[in-house]
Amino acid sequence: MRHCGLILFLALFLAGCSGNTRNGDALSAHQTAEKVKDSWSKMSKPIEIEVTGRTKDELEAIGSLAVWLDGMEGGKAVEFRFDGKVFKPTVPVLADSTVLPLVCYPFLPSLHPADTVAVSHPLGERLAGQIQSVTQTNDKTKITMKLEELTALLRLILKSDNISDVMQILEIQGDCVSTAAFLIPLKGKLAGTRADAGNVCSPNKDCLLNNGIPHDFNLIPTEDSGEIQIFLKVNGKKLSISTTLPPLRRGSITELRLHVSDGKLSVGSSWVDTKHPFEKPSVSGTDSVRIGHFLQRDGTLTSKFDENTLAWVILTDGRHGKAVAMDDNSTSNWFRKKSFRTGHIFDTADGKLREGYFGQPQEDEEHIVFSPRIRYPGSCALGFDDGAALTQGILRHADSHALKNFQDKRVLPSAYIPSLAEMARLAYHLEKHKDSMPAFFKMPEGIYATSSESGEDTFYSIDMTEWFVTAYNSKEHSDMKTRLFYLF
Repeated sequence: MRHCGLILFLALFLAGCSGNTRNGDALSAHQTAEKVKDSWSKMSKPIEIEVTGRTKDELEAIGSLAVWLDGMEGGKAVEFRFDGKVFKPTVPVLADSTVLPLVCYPFLPSLHPADTVAVSHPLGERLAGQIQSVTQTNDKTKITMKLEELTALLRLILKSDNISDVMQILEIQGDCVSTAAFLIPLKGKLAGTRADAGNVCSPNKDCLLNNGIPHDFNLIPTEDSGEIQIFLKVNGKKLSISTTLPPLRRGSITELRLHVSDGKLSVGSSWVDTKHPFEKPSVSGTDSVRIGHFLQRDGTLTSKFDENTLAWVILTDGRHGKAVAMDDNSTSNWFRKKSFRTGHIFDTADGKLREGYFGQPQEDEEHIVFSPRIRYPGSCALGFDDGAALTQGILRHADSHALKNFQDKRVLPSAYIPSLAEMARLAYHLEKHKDSMPAFFKMPEGIYATSSESGEDTFYSIDMTEWFVTAYNSKEHSDMKTRLFYLF
């Protein structure tokens, strides 16, 4: 019995020793794994930055960031560019999971964390990065960030009752308007303000007032409301108005809608939001606009067609001009007899006839002699090429339903229904450029309404296929297509 107890004791002792060995091995393996994991996570790998809370369009507009990493070779910020998904360095950069980069926009070469930068108008957007997370995969170190604004945005939207109004100058002034300051960009800090020199001007000058382009001012944030003075010069005439702004807090947008009517400037409406999307500042008009360029839906002009193209430039002096819509609009009886009053009635198309085929001279007496080189008197429908003025008269007399219908479809306030003369000239323009038409331009075909009145109850139409004009169209029973024109 004593031998049995001894054997049992030895068995239990050996089993205990075996268990301790297994536990020790497991603990050692766990500690080794943690060390390997920690070592792996601290391995330097290619770095990329993912920005959250911004649309792809915003990120493409931002384009690049200034990024500073502790211990980075050369000790200065590196440019990271957006590749459609994330921001990647323009030169090779390696970092591990412990990296805490400083990020700002716009990119400034040779920027250091403690650098103070003097800024002034136009400030543009100023952004600073806030780290959300740092993760590491087998092949890269990924940093997720938010970009926060350092300035406040004041946006002025202009509108005029006169479609063809041109704004030469827009200025703002006030105690709450400041654009001069010292920034520490990489730390996202405002180090102090500087005295502004005079009024702050919009970079957009000598532009169509109704072009739809907002006038943006990035300002130094304030915590107090204040009065602002707005100065406009329209068609050579100076206008001004004062209004009170709410506190211009960091990252906020304050929008004022200004209206010019009967030579007077007024504030139509306003609103404030705590945030706004990033947008590249609009570029002041140049003297390089050419026939064949494109008017965009935001009022800007470009030499290339894209999904935002609204109209095709057919007349320009290099800065201002006219563009024709890429496609038709059905009038659907927009303006009937009560609304269709322009203040101009054209008894004839050419001084003799109220209807007929137009084109090269013919012996047929019913054929209207017309070419872009012929200058008819303004009393004839083919001699009046200011459809914007005619449309403006229509809009003044339009009932609320017709007016809203037109405004909903025009896209830009500079849109108008062309006159008979403008549509006839368009026919020649399209014939001349038929071999070089934009791929997505829809050729006008069939009968189109014009803004040229032929009587109290009638107006002129033009058949763009048959090259035929007639004054005998009823205002009450018309359902024709319209090809809108745009001023720019």
